[in-house]
Amino acid sequence: MEKEDVKKIIEEKKARIEQLRDEMNLKAHLGKAEVKDELDRLEKEWNTFLAKYKPLADEVGETGEKTGIALGLVADELKAGYERIKKLL
Repeated sequence: MEKEDVKKIIEEKKARIEQLRDEMNLKAHLGKAEVKDELDRLEKEWNTFLAKYKPLADEVGETGEKTGIALGLVADELKAGYERIKKLL
């Protein structure tokens, strides 16, 4: 194999690696932004949950099972959201 052929092969490999590297860096950056957006959304839901938790928890005994079920569903959704983020990290 000629010296120029080897040089060309190495340059092509380098170019492919650079392209892959750039793509992975972009995906990682976008992924971080996506995780941050999801965390921000979940934080708002968490604060809403906390604001409603105490009054709703107190009402469960008074108004019955439906309030407790609704509160449990919100908690399950929050938990699932945080677990999705955990898998991404």
